[in-house]
Amino acid sequence: MALLASAGLLSGCLSPGPLPDRHQPLPADWQNRGELVREPVVELASWWQVFDDPVLDRLVSRTLAQNLTLAQASQRLRAARALIRPALAQGRPQLNASGGIQHQRRLSGAQGSEAISGGTGPDPSVPGLPPSQEQRTIGYYQTGFDAAWEIDLFGRAAAAADSARASAGIAAAEARMVRVSVLAELVRCYIELRGAQQRHLLLAGALNDQEQRHALMLLRRQAGIASDAEPDRARAMAAEIAAQLPLLDQAVQQAAQRLAILGGELAIDPGLLVTAGQPNARQIALPVIPADLLRTRPDIQRAESTVAQAAAELDISVAELYPRLSLSGDILASGNLVGRPLPGPSRYATAGLSFTLPLLDWGARRAVTGAREAELAAAILVYRQTVLEGVEETENALGNLAAEQQRAADVQVQVDAAQRADRHAVLLHQRGISSLIERLDAALARRQAELTAVDSTERQGLAIVALYKAVGGGAVEAFRSGMTRTAPVR
Repeated sequence: MALLASAGLLSGCLSPGPLPDRHQPLPADWQNRGELVREPVVELASWWQVFDDPVLDRLVSRTLAQNLTLAQASQRLRAARALIRPALAQGRPQLNASGGIQHQRRLSGAQGSEAISGGTGPDPSVPGLPPSQEQRTIGYYQTGFDAAWEIDLFGRAAAAADSARASAGIAAAEARMVRVSVLAELVRCYIELRGAQQRHLLLAGALNDQEQRHALMLLRRQAGIASDAEPDRARAMAAEIAAQLPLLDQAVQQAAQRLAILGGELAIDPGLLVTAGQPNARQIALPVIPADLLRTRPDIQRAESTVAQAAAELDISVAELYPRLSLSGDILASGNLVGRPLPGPSRYATAGLSFTLPLLDWGARRAVTGAREAELAAAILVYRQTVLEGVEETENALGNLAAEQQRAADVQVQVDAAQRADRHAVLLHQRGISSLIERLDAALARRQAELTAVDSTERQGLAIVALYKAVGGGAVEAFRSGMTRTAPVR
């Protein structure tokens, strides 16, 4: 007891430094929520379904099943969880079995009584054996069990188990981060693929209109009612449009290839190369408030697990300042097999209590504890910073989405006006009131407005992806286990 009291005095001079407050105040709701309601259109865990695109749903299912990055994260999580058991075993009794057999044969020389008698007398210990074998061959066995148990008086083993659990929590959060990133990249690539296809379709039509316009300008120049510059300007505009088509083909090919790689395959799905409409979410809801980010964003969960791990490491370093008390015992049995190298069969049983007391280490253990305190303080600050960055990213995503929605509404007004003007131009041309060039100019203006609409739809879709990524969409485990403050999902 005196030794334990001495250890307490030695470690008592270590006073933990002040730690930062772990609590991070959060607003009650988003400043940029706007008209987004909380009632979810789809579950946050399957947010891509807001686009209502069966092809996208199929790509997501394939990616979740075959993506290699997700598989790597899953294996790392499996390894981290497997290491919890060895950490738990440190605080439990350990039992080992051992055994051995030794056979010895003397090849030359004399030893013991054989050297005195000249090797002529038999060994009475093993009757019936030839003298040479009796005296030259010996063998024995030894077997037993030993047990040890370190009594966790100061919580070192429990802290090691907590550290292993926190490490598994970090791996789980990182696996969810990978899932969120992969899904966001998949949807982004799909949106860009369909956008490039729509641009290609519209530009191909615009190229045809511009080539007709160029042909008309040539006829007008031949008739003497147009200058030489007008056909050249029309030709230049047609060439400018034509130059964009190969770039769009390349963009489609690259996006399709990326989608194949995300799905764990090399071959591009031929169906993706067929032009289809852009994914467009008609209804969007945000079923989380800022406080819910603590459960939905995996990077915040990782930071929280890092704090728990740093706290466990600090507990381990503090426990190292105190004695380590262990119980041990063993049972041994030994006996002869050939000859008599041992006095005879024997059995032993021992038990004991041992302790290790740190007395003089020149401040090494205290320095480690001080370092662990600083690491814990830093982890708490990282956690608070991560929460703030999560709120910032979500607010920015909300603001960007609101701006894109407003832009989409304005662009739709432009498209509607251009389409009406094109229909009027067609009608006037059919009635002989306007020329073909005026009709082609109206068609080109309509296509330009539709190209702007394609860009707006794509940007709005990417803004939706950024928003759901910001709130941790796709982190299935976090959503299903923690989303209790929001409206029930359908």
